[in-house]
Amino acid sequence: MNEEEFEQLLLELLHTIRQGDMDRYLELSSKKLTCFEPETQGALVTGLPFHLFMLDHFKASTPYHLELINPQYHIFENLAYVVYSLLITSINDGEPVIRKVNETRIFKKFDDNWKMVHFHRS
Repeated sequence: MNEEEFEQLLLELLHTIRQGDMDRYLELSSKKLTCFEPETQGALVTGLPFHLFMLDHFKASTPYHLELINPQYHIFENLAYVVYSLLITSINDGEPVIRKVNETRIFKKFDDNWKMVHFHRS
């Protein structure tokens, strides 16, 4: 995988999350996925049930735009990670709302498929 392919995989994952596409999320994520994110209040979450609940209940209900800011890709034989800031622009009552989060996402290659195994979002 090169940086361009990694960015496409990352963007697909991010859109999958915003759209609440559980089937594709399951294809792109390890069953043993771990994460730290604001919604977990600092706790390490392991597995998919928490994420599937969130996907099912918090889909984007308005149009949105995602912008990767200064992504730094690190790609090895069967492990890759990226750190970046993400701008999420949506419309609320006719006005743009912009939110920024900082993320690290780690992927591992299983056979010929790359799956997210960990992420950290703040």
